[in-house]
Amino acid sequence: MNNNEKEPLGMADEYPRQEAQAAVVQRSRGLPLVWVLPLIAAVIAVWLLYKDFTQGDIRATILFHSGDGLVKGKTAVKYSGVDIGVVHDFRLVPNAPELDGADGVLAEVDFNRSAEYLLVKGSDFWLVKPELSITGVRGLEALVSGNYIAVEPGSGARKRDFVALEQPPAHVRGEGLRVVVKAPRLGSLNRGSPIYYRQLRVGQVENYRLGDGDSEVEIDLFIRSEYAHLVHRGSRFWNASGLSVEGGISGVTVNMESIAALVAGGISFYTPEPQRQSPLAVDGSQFKLYKSFSDADAGIPITLNFDRGVNVSAGNTQVYYQGVQVGKVSQVKANRRIDGMEVKVLMDPITDDLLSENTRFWMAAPTLDISGGLNELLKGGRIEVDLRRGKRSQRTFNARATAPPMDPRVPGLHLRLRARSPGSLQRGAAVYYRRIEVGKVQGMALSDDGEDVEVYVVIEPRYASLVNKRSRFWNVSGLHASAGFTGIEVEADSLLSLVRGGIAFGSPPGARAHAASAKDGAEFTLYRSREAALEEGLDISITLPDAEGLREGATLRYRGIAVGEITRLRLAHDRSAVSARAKLYQRYQDFARAGMRLWVVSPQIGISKVANLGTIITGRYLALEPGTGAPQTQFTALAEPPKPDLADTMSSPGLTVILDAPRRGSLTAGSPVYYRQVQVGEVTGFDLGELADRVYIYVHIQPRYRTLVREHTVFWNASGVEVNFGLKTGLTVNTESTKSLLAGGLAFATPEAPDTGREVESGSHYPLYPKAKPEWLGWSPKIELYPVAGPTK
Repeated sequence: MNNNEKEPLGMADEYPRQEAQAAVVQRSRGLPLVWVLPLIAAVIAVWLLYKDFTQGDIRATILFHSGDGLVKGKTAVKYSGVDIGVVHDFRLVPNAPELDGADGVLAEVDFNRSAEYLLVKGSDFWLVKPELSITGVRGLEALVSGNYIAVEPGSGARKRDFVALEQPPAHVRGEGLRVVVKAPRLGSLNRGSPIYYRQLRVGQVENYRLGDGDSEVEIDLFIRSEYAHLVHRGSRFWNASGLSVEGGISGVTVNMESIAALVAGGISFYTPEPQRQSPLAVDGSQFKLYKSFSDADAGIPITLNFDRGVNVSAGNTQVYYQGVQVGKVSQVKANRRIDGMEVKVLMDPITDDLLSENTRFWMAAPTLDISGGLNELLKGGRIEVDLRRGKRSQRTFNARATAPPMDPRVPGLHLRLRARSPGSLQRGAAVYYRRIEVGKVQGMALSDDGEDVEVYVVIEPRYASLVNKRSRFWNVSGLHASAGFTGIEVEADSLLSLVRGGIAFGSPPGARAHAASAKDGAEFTLYRSREAALEEGLDISITLPDAEGLREGATLRYRGIAVGEITRLRLAHDRSAVSARAKLYQRYQDFARAGMRLWVVSPQIGISKVANLGTIITGRYLALEPGTGAPQTQFTALAEPPKPDLADTMSSPGLTVILDAPRRGSLTAGSPVYYRQVQVGEVTGFDLGELADRVYIYVHIQPRYRTLVREHTVFWNASGVEVNFGLKTGLTVNTESTKSLLAGGLAFATPEAPDTGREVESGSHYPLYPKAKPEWLGWSPKIELYPVAGPTK
């Protein structure tokens, strides 16, 4: 301000005048504080960006055919069992070109930075779910952890968008040999089916596809690297049955190699000895897949020498071990001496360790077996083998033309049963205890004296305690039938017993508690039936004039009830009769007393009588009437059924009258007696009168009808037929019944009141008229009958 200028009035008075000062300008030498904070923020941001770039998640997408099993924020991506990512989100993708226009689901997945190397071209992703198949269980861990996405890494350039596989890749991870086998059909093979070499699993089926021309199936096999040297160019591959054989001195068992191989199939391979010098197989080598080891010609060649001719044929006759095929005949020829046969057999390689000096072969006759079916019977016989381990391997064997009767090396309780006849028993038939199979029939042979058959059985060790010294064995082979005109009852122990026979055993009450256990090699009787085995009974001897129609096992009956059976039939020493031995069951052994009568009951078919027709089906039997005298075991059978004596007739319930006739005519015992054409009685017998001037005909009237016979009753002969002819009446034919026409018969009539007369007692006599008078046929008195259960006299 200029000093000459005057200050405005007022302000000078209010503020004192100050001397003017010059401004001093100073320059800052650092970053202003106001920029510190923004700078720090920028550094942090850069650091975060760097960290996110170097260590943060990587977002990639995987396109699935379906979103089934995917859960946002939960479904993980796993590699080698480690979580490397998680599904962040997903969205629908309509008409996805990668899916050939089908709709898909695009999953956005956040991967760990460490898994970046997996996100390259060639990597495969697929969804893992729990899966149960015949070849095994896959993805079982997904039951606990939930579905997850698995990855198989590729080796290409960096990639962020992928398309998921519908199925896990067939490629098996790891080093190994990959070869191809070709077969006309896939059969039961599947991905993961096992590959065996000498029962050792060495690989698996990797994949399969149709070959060129669609005429065969190509199956990719993966052999683990440590077993790759086993595969030569000359190796043979075949479908494995999944069965294996294990044996030892203590016993031999048959096991399935694995459930997967049995159900899903498997492949085995073998290199024949001449081919073991061939080059090793390389990746991509191709082989033929044979149906079986025999077709592959990969079996172990052995030679069987038979001392006689046997019915075997090359390519058809098979070798079985306990029902399992283990070999096939490949060549048959006569031996050098022309007195036997030399049979070449290819054995399954799994039997290699069991072809020793203890192994035995024999020829088995054709059998009809439910388990084997008709096929075996139609193909003829087969060879059976008992595989045993031994000290040295053997390839030539002396084979038996017949099966050995017994094998003491089989573990269990060995017993010898003696029988007159084995029936339909076969080797391998079952031994039952309360219908549970507890043993087997090993074989049969004639006894040294040739009288009996010895049946060798073995009881399984755990059931050996069921057999004691009082045990009884009986044959349950085939059907047990009881037949008659009232029907047929058929009983069989088991279906197998119908074709292979069978044996059952049991013990009397209390035997298991008190009887000692049976020892190895014990001998028992083999009875023909359960009744014969368990019944103590009483043995009796019977002399028969003739045994026609009778057989061992025929029953002894009393009033239709079986009370015993015939156990043996032989000609008497003088050959004039038949000597039979029979057993009376224990509860009926008191019948064997003096006075017991026996006779053969056989069918009777004739004009005079038709009876016992049931024996046409069931066979003849012995009827008996118990004796009342002293105990006795020797009896002589009657030539014909006993006739009732007069005393018996008179004392029987009902009414017995005696008719006086000049001749017997066609009447026989059993001829019917009619009242108004209703049968009310029968003729029980006849005899000459005291002076032989007449015939006494004994007639028995049933108790209910005894009141029909009165003092003035008349009897006439109703046998035959009456024929009357007249010009006005025409032809009239009368007969009481068809039976009376054939077997004869009687009829009677009682006059009406007041000529009816009183009731009579048994023993009353009446004349027998040759025929009825016309007025007799018109009589119809009212007579009250007794109730059905009439009084007894």
